[in-house]
Amino acid sequence: MDKHQIPTVSLGISRRIFLYRSAMILGSGLLAGSAFAAKQGCRPTESDILGPFYRFDAPFHARLASPDEPGDRLVLTGTVFSSDCRTPLPGALIEVWQANHAGLYDTNKPGNFTEASTFHLRGKLYTNEKGQYEIETIMPGRYPVPPNLLGLEKYAGLTRPAHIHFRVMESLHVPVTTQLYFKGDPFIANDPWAGHKPSLAIDLKQDGKLRRGIFDVVLARGF
Repeated sequence: MDKHQIPTVSLGISRRIFLYRSAMILGSGLLAGSAFAAKQGCRPTESDILGPFYRFDAPFHARLASPDEPGDRLVLTGTVFSSDCRTPLPGALIEVWQANHAGLYDTNKPGNFTEASTFHLRGKLYTNEKGQYEIETIMPGRYPVPPNLLGLEKYAGLTRPAHIHFRVMESLHVPVTTQLYFKGDPFIANDPWAGHKPSLAIDLKQDGKLRRGIFDVVLARGF
């Protein structure tokens, strides 16, 4: 063999060793990232009940409340993340609905999914290219659980804390149906749903005539 010729077998072995070590380093980095996320308490947003007043086909708009809607004005912002709590999800679909300031929905008939043709304090929107959203609405009112709801009869008359319903979905992730609550609400403690899910309650800050809150959503990967 010519002394200047490099053995091809050695090259092959060296290349395999390099690729193996690179894969080990990359894998270690991914594991470290996962461990960091776990250490920081990263977990998917908790689910909550759909509630009896959900309706299909809400319109696409981010301003749920008109300027003359009674109630304290509220602006909600946030980001929808993947399961690592760091990767934003652009184009995630968010569906939102709530009661008015008096605790009334636009239908008082449980399970009225399709009968009404108008929608009030309901809407859908997509997150932007950074996975962010903004919703303009009002503070929802509290209301008692209606009587004779199938499976919820024992809660009839119980006053629910103020809340806003969310459904969030993205094609590669598991959809979540949940409710947003507000810290300091005295009815949270005895609520059979909110009382056990403190992660769903947010702080609000007064900004002039507005209240502002941030509600980030984390979706679990679908595979």
